[in-house]
Amino acid sequence: MPFETPDLLGPSEPVPDRLSANEFLLRPLTPTDAEIDYEAVTESGDRLHGIFGPDDEWPTGLTPEQNRIDVCWHYKEHQRRDAFTYGVFDPAETTELGCLYVQPTRIEGYDAAVYYWTAAAAVERGLADEIETACREWVATEWPFGRVAYPGRDVSWQAVPAAGTEGD
Repeated sequence: MPFETPDLLGPSEPVPDRLSANEFLLRPLTPTDAEIDYEAVTESGDRLHGIFGPDDEWPTGLTPEQNRIDVCWHYKEHQRRDAFTYGVFDPAETTELGCLYVQPTRIEGYDAAVYYWTAAAAVERGLADEIETACREWVATEWPFGRVAYPGRDVSWQAVPAAGTEGD
């Protein structure tokens, strides 16, 4: 039987739009962000290995074109309400400071999985911890989930069912 992703939000549930803080803004990632996203990803490469799994080497080998495809895919997922990707930007939106991904999950007992990363620029500006705290609070207060998994952070990778498996 093929792997099926559970629904994340019902069709009438509102999707949180943005989070504004003094030193950063979180908003949906769009195709026009591909260049600034690529810059943040490649400058933060070593910080990002393992974000999506213990053996994940992303963004090693990522090209600007592949990144543009990824960003457009995330944008389409957002439009379809399959998953939601947000960029974290400085207030002028000239520097990407990280990304937040809200996705369906098959982890037992959780309603959604959230992955995030902070860019080297966020660390340099002393904002990484503040961004993490604000994102977690935003997910907890603005999204309609009872329990959210943060794989590789609050939930061990061993608890995450492998893609393409049926699980229990």
